Amino acid sequence: CNPPCVPYLGMYLTDLAFIEEGTPNFTEEGLVNFSKMRMISHIIREIRQFQQTPYRIEHQPKVTQYLMDKTLTMDEDMLYDLSLKIEPRLPA
Repeated sequence: CNPPCVPYLGMYLTDLAFIEEGTPNFTEEGLVNFSKMRMISHIIREIRQFQQTPYRIEHQPKVTQYLMDKTLTMDEDMLYDLSLKIEPRLPA
């Protein structure tokens, strides 16, 4: 799809892993394998394109206010108690 979007990085990481494992860094003559480097740069260029395209999101003050509201935050003990209510521990 066209940017802006959040790409699935697993696909790119898989491609990079296959290139790294399946293609030697040097040719039989001992020279740098530029074909491999071009494949890697093509993938990195695609990822960078997604990172450099800005999102057109309008600022929503109500959302910012909600996210910054300290009264809605819970400490670790409260979160743990809530998790036990939702999913109680089974007796061992």
